Amino acid sequence: MSYLDIYKALIEEHKNGRSVVLATIVKKTGSAPRDVGARILVREDGSFIGTLGGGSFEMMVWRDALGALREGKPTLKKYVFRREGVGEGVETGLICGGEVEVFMDVLKPMPKIVLIGAGHLAQAVSRIAVFLGYKIAIVDVNPEFASKERFPDAEELIISKDLEDWVEKIHITSKDVVLIVYGGVEEDYKALRASLRTNAKYIGLLGSKRKCAEFLKRLKEEGYRVGDLKERLYMPVGIDIGADTPEEIAVAIMAEIVKVLKGGTMKHLSILIHQE
Repeated sequence: MSYLDIYKALIEEHKNGRSVVLATIVKKTGSAPRDVGARILVREDGSFIGTLGGGSFEMMVWRDALGALREGKPTLKKYVFRREGVGEGVETGLICGGEVEVFMDVLKPMPKIVLIGAGHLAQAVSRIAVFLGYKIAIVDVNPEFASKERFPDAEELIISKDLEDWVEKIHITSKDVVLIVYGGVEEDYKALRASLRTNAKYIGLLGSKRKCAEFLKRLKEEGYRVGDLKERLYMPVGIDIGADTPEEIAVAIMAEIVKVLKGGTMKHLSILIHQE
């Protein structure tokens, strides 16, 4: 199997919203099963492609790679192919005599942000999100709004008849974001119900507290449980930074998205906050 096959598999996993670990031998001393540059790609389901030489050594790397995947952090490990002088390395049970260092890089796909509504705020959010590395999909009922001219960096432009059928046209993963910024009452509610049918990690809705309270009431009447909604529904969307312009509101929205996706606290970092 060629390295090209490994990278094709990496791209395929990322397209489906799944993380992988690319485990590569980055240093070799003495005799070992494979040379520097040998690598395997480990998927979330535990399958892998490529080889580091097989046997117990490869299985050790595979287990350690799955551990790195669970923690979401890259790691560097040394594996030793002898029974004496192991030091800080991991004994593999093999007696080739040398040792290798394997770098396990956790490669996570960037989440997709689906913007339902293609107005001025959506444009502002799109510009900031693209700058941060997110993929963008635009949904609107008006093809003149959801256009390449207005959203040059969008990977997908979807024209939806009633803002509810878009879920059939876009693949949403459990790492993705849906942001409803259309502005119409019934249109937004349809978009919200459709969004809740996906497994998106974050669903945000722009609107007044009164509008959002009414939507919450309607959702509860339809059988939704508040406890379940709390885990991923944010309405009104964004954090309170005194935002006023579309660009400022976009910053408030993207700050909340980054906080949720990365597990931040939104606390001030300044050391002066707690000084007397």
